[in-house]
Amino acid sequence: MTSEDYLYGIDLYNWTYWWEAHEVFEAFWHAYGRRTPAGNFFQALIQCAAANLKHELGYEEATHNLVSRALARLRDCPDQYMGLNTAAVGEQFAQWLIQRPGAHILLMLSEEHGSIVTVEKRSCGD
Repeated sequence: MTSEDYLYGIDLYNWTYWWEAHEVFEAFWHAYGRRTPAGNFFQALIQCAAANLKHELGYEEATHNLVSRALARLRDCPDQYMGLNTAAVGEQFAQWLIQRPGAHILLMLSEEHGSIVTVEKRSCGD
């Protein structure tokens, strides 16, 4: 597993290939170990991807459960982790859970030298 694999997983997620992103993140989860800080982070990403997929399929209870579990895991991560603003992602998902808009949450990575790009929503059709 490399940085390129991680970036590929982020791209898959952002382009709404949630199952495929889930698979990439799951490989990292297994590689880092399920009970490590990195494993916790990757399980949160897995749950975010799965929540979007369940939402798309109309399984709202499963969506709610997955987002709730992902939020709990994201809260256990540092605010900045592996280039991702986990605090902003968590806030966006908390709002998404309440409002359920037609857009999904992008996983925007930090730019070089620590400048943070805020997490944005994008319509699935964009």
